[in-house]
Amino acid sequence: MEKNCKKCGVGFEIAESPVCFDCNKKAHFCMRNERTLYNRKCDETGENMVSMFPQNSPYKVYKSNFWHGDKWDSLDYGKDFDFSRSFFEQFNELMLAVPKFNLFSWQNENSDYCNITGWNKNCYLVFGGDFNQDVQYGTLCFYNENCLDIDYSDKNKECYFLNDCGNCYACQYVFDCENCHDCFYASDLTGCSECVLCTGLVRKSYCVLNKQYSKEEYFEKKKTLINGSLKQRQENWNAFLKLRDGRIVKATHNVFSENCVGDYVKNSKNCEWVFDCFNSEDVSNAMMVVGLKDGKCVDYAGHESELVFDSMTVAKCNNVAHSFSVMNSSDILYCDTLFSCRDCFGCTGLKNKQYCVFNKQYSREEYEVLKVKIVEYMKKTGEFGEFFPAYVSCFGYNESTANLYYPLTKEEAIPQGFKWTEIPENHYQGEKTILAGELTDDIKEVSEDILSRPIQCEKSGKLFKITPKEFAFYKRHNLPIPRLHSEERHAIRLAMRNPKKLWGRVCMKCGKCIETSYAPERLEKVYCEECYLKEIY
Repeated sequence: MEKNCKKCGVGFEIAESPVCFDCNKKAHFCMRNERTLYNRKCDETGENMVSMFPQNSPYKVYKSNFWHGDKWDSLDYGKDFDFSRSFFEQFNELMLAVPKFNLFSWQNENSDYCNITGWNKNCYLVFGGDFNQDVQYGTLCFYNENCLDIDYSDKNKECYFLNDCGNCYACQYVFDCENCHDCFYASDLTGCSECVLCTGLVRKSYCVLNKQYSKEEYFEKKKTLINGSLKQRQENWNAFLKLRDGRIVKATHNVFSENCVGDYVKNSKNCEWVFDCFNSEDVSNAMMVVGLKDGKCVDYAGHESELVFDSMTVAKCNNVAHSFSVMNSSDILYCDTLFSCRDCFGCTGLKNKQYCVFNKQYSREEYEVLKVKIVEYMKKTGEFGEFFPAYVSCFGYNESTANLYYPLTKEEAIPQGFKWTEIPENHYQGEKTILAGELTDDIKEVSEDILSRPIQCEKSGKLFKITPKEFAFYKRHNLPIPRLHSEERHAIRLAMRNPKKLWGRVCMKCGKCIETSYAPERLEKVYCEECYLKEIY
């Protein structure tokens, strides 16, 4: 059976949400700003800080250490619920009143430019990644060391330009690889070493273009192919893309999972329509969940969470619904930014609180009675069961994670009810710039003078600077200075991942019906799991 999405009108299978998968994700992701950062002052201390909010934001913004301290109390902003007005309108007013923190980060060391992260050390522009050390330009990466330009990857060291890789060492331009070292321009390798321009290999060494060579022959070829020049790098990249298009692939990237439908599902059970789902059970309609049990319409959640519905950015929680940015809390309904709270409804910015409604404290008995009354009122207004409308978000659509996965122009976003933020010019504007075309190809010939001037991205025109640690990394690994801004490089890696969709196809080897994240028009040879494993082993 199908029904039509309330927002876009597209038909979809009946599920727990009144909207389709894509509209549910847009509603969630527009509440999350991972990577649009500004320099501004703390509204309480006057200190300069990096922030998710620009200086002209309508929200009051505190530096994180002050926000988490005891010198202010979010209950001071509490208000009575007005049964003659919309719940969401009243909640939006509360959101505008209660101070926000500048960055969603905790227990980081020397990692001031990282957001929605924890336990990182000496990291720069890492977003949504935890437990990294000396990592720069990373997204949803965990337990990595001395890596640069790395997304959706964990436990890698001394690597550059990675996507969906684990336990790799000294690899560059590799995708969907595990337990590899010294591999370059490679995809779908397992347990390989010293391979260049290869795909779909298992426990192989000294291969170029999937052809086996002797150790001596291999290193002669490697010397030519991996020589540090920009021209050779571009030739390698073009050859890799062509090779990758013609490779044999498994219908999905799912491994060690039972009764699961989706892509990039690992060590999970009974999960349906999930993408980037790890160590989870009984989850549906979800993206990026780790260690979640019993979750529906949920994103960026897990870490020992259970019973989570229509929510986003939830960790170590139990029984949370229609909420976002909730940590170590339980029995939460229609809330935002809660830490170590219980039994809260319609609250924002609380720490260590219980039995609160609209940031106002009640007794247990008063709380239970009022909660029931408001729920019944919301059912009459048609608000109960809906996620927060886009106007509640603190961010413009173009600042938010939604724009990464579902890009819209200003003209498209505003009619759909989303906000839009006019992002100011690059803060390097006015400085004497280096055009990408002026850069020397050979990193050995580049002096540290490059650290003092911004480079103009050859694609978007954005200005960016090279950090001293980044420069040392390029020198150490014989890599040319990048011509593209880090956001452009991230966009390239993101485009290398399959979309969050499934298509019905047939295995191109045996004809078996399969569900796959590879669209029918793509060039790869798509096999069912059984045929794929026979092919590569």
